[in-house]
Amino acid sequence: IWLWAVEGVRPDRWDAGGAALCLIGTCIILLGPRTA
Repeated sequence: IWLWAVEGVRPDRWDAGGAALCLIGTCIILLGPRTA
C-alpha cells in the first residue's frame, strides 16, 4: 500500500498473494493450539 500511495504503483496479484500468504501464516500461529 505504501508504494501505491507514494509512487502510484498498484500492487499486482503476486503482491496480493504474498500478503494473503502472510496473513494465513499469522492466523495459523495465533490461533493454533497451545500446550500448557
